[in-house]
Amino acid sequence: NNLQAGLIVAGWDEVDGPSVWSIPLGGSLLKVPFTIGGSGSAYILGWCDQAYRPDFTREECEAFVVKAVSLAMARDGSSGGMIRTLT
Repeated sequence: NNLQAGLIVAGWDEVDGPSVWSIPLGGSLLKVPFTIGGSGSAYILGWCDQAYRPDFTREECEAFVVKAVSLAMARDGSSGGMIRTLT
C-alpha cells in the first residue's frame, strides 16, 4: 500500500522570475521550460512540444494550459471533465 506521485512545482519570484520544476517518480529535481504529467499527458506531448514558446505572455500561457488540458480530456477518460483556472 505505497503511495507514489510525480510532482510539478511552478512559481514566480522577484529574483529568478518564473520557473517550473518536475519531480518524477525517481526523485530527481529538474528545472524545465514546461512539463506535463498524468494519464492524459501521453496524448498531448507532441502538441505541447509544437505549441510551447518560451516568450509567452501571461495570457498566452494561460491559454496554452487550458488548451493542453482540454486536449488531454478529449482523449483520456481519466483526465477529468472540467477546467478551472485561478490566476
